[in-house]
Amino acid sequence: MRDHATAYEFPKSKVGGVQVPRLILGHLPFVGESYQGPERNREFAARFSDMGNCVKILRLAVEKYALTVTSAGIPGNEGKLAGLFLRAIKETERMTEAEIYLIACIQIPLKIERKPVDTYRRWITYYEIERRMSDGDLARRYLEDPILGCRSGWGTDFKRALQYTKPYGDDEMKGLQIDVAELDLGLSILSGFNVLFLELGSETDFLAMTGRIDLLEFLVDHIRERFGYGVLLGTHHAGSTIPILEGTSVRFDGYVTPVNKLGIMMFPTMNRALEAVRGSRRSVIAIKPLAGGRIGPREALGYVYRDRGIGSCMIGVGSETEAVEDFTIASEILRV
Repeated sequence: MRDHATAYEFPKSKVGGVQVPRLILGHLPFVGESYQGPERNREFAARFSDMGNCVKILRLAVEKYALTVTSAGIPGNEGKLAGLFLRAIKETERMTEAEIYLIACIQIPLKIERKPVDTYRRWITYYEIERRMSDGDLARRYLEDPILGCRSGWGTDFKRALQYTKPYGDDEMKGLQIDVAELDLGLSILSGFNVLFLELGSETDFLAMTGRIDLLEFLVDHIRERFGYGVLLGTHHAGSTIPILEGTSVRFDGYVTPVNKLGIMMFPTMNRALEAVRGSRRSVIAIKPLAGGRIGPREALGYVYRDRGIGSCMIGVGSETEAVEDFTIASEILRV
């Protein structure tokens, strides 16, 4: 099998001392997430319920573009399609005789008094912290973000939460815990795969912004020692979270965060997020560069690579046609 570091057609960037291609295949379309609403989600879910359709895109990525690094989700978090995608990766390796390497994403199972942290209370906690540093109407930014708006009931439920839901208090945060057994069980599915990094989900924001860096440090050390994986931290609140994390001793390798020309999912403001990315001492992998299909690939990737100088980014594709267009454009931009 070809070694991942010598197989890339794409130029490389270093993340935590590891060479990765400047373009990484995103996995969300394969698990039925389009960021364009329920109808498009159903279309993706139906298409990629057939493992052969996953394999077609993976083979195209490997054989035509030597693109051998992909993100991947954990079935316990993202359902049966995530498991099917992992099987497609193994089948593609068999068919192409190339090794495919993963940046595996997992949600951090956070609990208070054995109950999972409530999603809307978590967002209200972000809101109470971030509105002090926002240069505009933060509630409007949350409510009108088009990707957040694709979540079922987001607009109605978040408006209700603004009126009736309290943020988590200091006493509750003292009782916050990570369900390590649940996390370890989720990661057991990755045995036998080539994992470059484990990406901890945007619950990272909650731990950083509420001052529970001790839990994050414990978790990162646990993953390194038990599984031997490098660790990336996911954040949708880069302008708030990255400055906090830069001043800690947590042993992580880089950030995974949205960077796009529209500022979608870049909190508390686009400018603060970009300042934090620019000031980071660690590598940044951009996600959502096409803003969920709201920016054309040439404009989107030109912005990320040329205008912002980002080392690597992930893009999801929903078809072979999209893959050819996006991968070709990325290759042209990166080789100019």
